[in-house]
Amino acid sequence: MPAGSTRTPVVQLENVSVYFTKKKLLGPQATVKAVDGASIQVGRGEIVGLVGESGSGKTTLGRAAIGLQKPTGGKVLFSKEEGQVDIGTLKGRSWRQMRSHLQIIFQDPFSSIDPNMRVFDVLRIPLLARGVKDRRKVEGMVSDVFGRVGLPTDVLSSFVFQLSGGQRQRVSIARVLLLDPEFIVADEAVSMLDVSLKGDILKIMKTIASDLHVGILFITHEMAVARVISDRIAVMYLGNVVEMGSADQVVGHPLHPYTQALLQASPTIDPSLREVLRTVNVKGEIPSSSAHPSGCKFHPRCPFAMDKCTDNVPELKEIEEGHLVSCWLY
Repeated sequence: MPAGSTRTPVVQLENVSVYFTKKKLLGPQATVKAVDGASIQVGRGEIVGLVGESGSGKTTLGRAAIGLQKPTGGKVLFSKEEGQVDIGTLKGRSWRQMRSHLQIIFQDPFSSIDPNMRVFDVLRIPLLARGVKDRRKVEGMVSDVFGRVGLPTDVLSSFVFQLSGGQRQRVSIARVLLLDPEFIVADEAVSMLDVSLKGDILKIMKTIASDLHVGILFITHEMAVARVISDRIAVMYLGNVVEMGSADQVVGHPLHPYTQALLQASPTIDPSLREVLRTVNVKGEIPSSSAHPSGCKFHPRCPFAMDKCTDNVPELKEIEEGHLVSCWLY
């Protein structure tokens, strides 16, 4: 069990790997290691921010966490009253019953909902799938979730294409809530919204976690966003979690050079934090997922790399209470 959370776990990823085979026109096939042995735990009512560059494996890990992507190795455990269940072993009716507990909010509200449907029909479909057919009951449930996401009920008669991006994302959240989820993956859920709307959506997500005791894995490339919404933050690089701790620990006392580089690159992070950051001149770009470096995967870009970093993989270990890092500097 990954250290750092004292909450009852809802989803626990243990040493999860997701590999793909990439076919080439010429030469041998390549293995893409999108996720390469990552472990994360999300508690009930907790928001864990998953941060990293594009290509770090965040989205693939999020999809694996809710069963949309089958892991190549490792386990994804969902906690029920009678104990933990490995969702990778579920099939047929057992999987369909589990599926409603595990939901995702996608990045693009313009492509995740059919623009030619009326909002009420968009929300009625998941309820029909649950066997709720009485229109008055449907209207009551929809009215309740609309109150949670801050939408007036007169929007229900509108077509989706008539809504703004912020309204569409609220409808996406409402659609997920109608299924009574226990765990939600929010994949870059605010990255396409204006700054003025991001704060509103983040408040909604925090309220969902606290009021409904839903665990949320919040995927983002913006460290400033992760700091605002997260109880804990996990920093991911090239398929691995390289640092994990409370939001205050990771942002206020970053340990891994990659985390420090991400913070330096964030224009909206508190300027006072600049004093606690070392200058990290990262070289180049993140390597291909089909060509992982040996040893510490960050060593080709790290200005603090030592000889042992080239061949030896550092373990993710606890440096201070609840604060873990994978780096030979520690």
